[in-house]
Amino acid sequence: MWPDFEKRLKELGYSGRAIAHAFAALAGPSTVTEALAKLEHYERLKRISPVRLAFEIVEEEPTLPLGHSLTITTVERDGEGIRIHYTIRPPLSPQAGPPRAEARDDREHEYTNGGGYTGTAPDRTTGGLTMPLPDQRASLLRVRMSWSKDTTSPWDRPAHELWITL
Repeated sequence: MWPDFEKRLKELGYSGRAIAHAFAALAGPSTVTEALAKLEHYERLKRISPVRLAFEIVEEEPTLPLGHSLTITTVERDGEGIRIHYTIRPPLSPQAGPPRAEARDDREHEYTNGGGYTGTAPDRTTGGLTMPLPDQRASLLRVRMSWSKDTTSPWDRPAHELWITL
C-alpha cells in the first residue's frame, strides 16, 4: 500500500513528512478524515516562514574531540520547531554522530532533540537539530548539547549551552 499511497500524494504536491504522518494515522485506529486533517496540518506547518531568534552561549563545553571548535550559526523558529544550526572545525569523523540535546523552558517543561542532520566538507562539519516548539507562554529556552558518549543527561555533565529568547 505504501508505494502507491506515497506516489499519489506526491503527485498531489504533499511533502514526505505530511504523507508519512497521514499513512501512520491510517495504519492505526484513525479515520480517513483524521488522516486528511494530518495531511493539511503538516502542509500548513511547512508554509510557516522561519524566524531568526536571538541566543546567547552560556557554557562552551560540547565535549568535542581535542582541537575541534563549535560555532552556532543560526537559531530559527518555524512551524515544526526550534532549529539550531552549527559548524564544527575541523570536520568530525563520521563516527562522532550528532549531539545529544535536551532543552528546558522557563515554564519548567523539558524537551528532547526531535531530529537533526550532519554533513561533512573538507574543512568543516555542518549540522543542525530541531527541538520541539516550546510552551506558548515560555519566553526562554535553555538548550544543552553534547557529543559525549556518556549516557547521563546533558544537564549532569559538561555541554554546550545556549539560551534562546522566544
